[in-house]
Amino acid sequence: MQLYVIDWSYENSEDQIFATNTFCEYLKEGKIYETLEGFEMIFCAHTPQDGSGVIICKAENATILFRIFNMWRENFSIKFNFKPALTSEELLETRSKNDFWIKV
Repeated sequence: MQLYVIDWSYENSEDQIFATNTFCEYLKEGKIYETLEGFEMIFCAHTPQDGSGVIICKAENATILFRIFNMWRENFSIKFNFKPALTSEELLETRSKNDFWIKV
């Protein structure tokens, strides 16, 4: 599975209030960290003072991310910026392998 860092932000404070209430309900019910096929939530951080946050997760592909976050985007006008990321170990591996284009 691919590691993703997702930046998100609300378009307005009214949507932020409604989405925060829904998120807290889902969190109390244990829905936020449910195991979903092809998706694993690792960490979610909120910066409510500016209506944004960061999610770190693993997903099989970006299509799964669009499906999972679509409800939040459609109902609460949240913008998501999905970015594939590397773990520290994967970054090290990129530095220790030969370049694909260099003849050995």
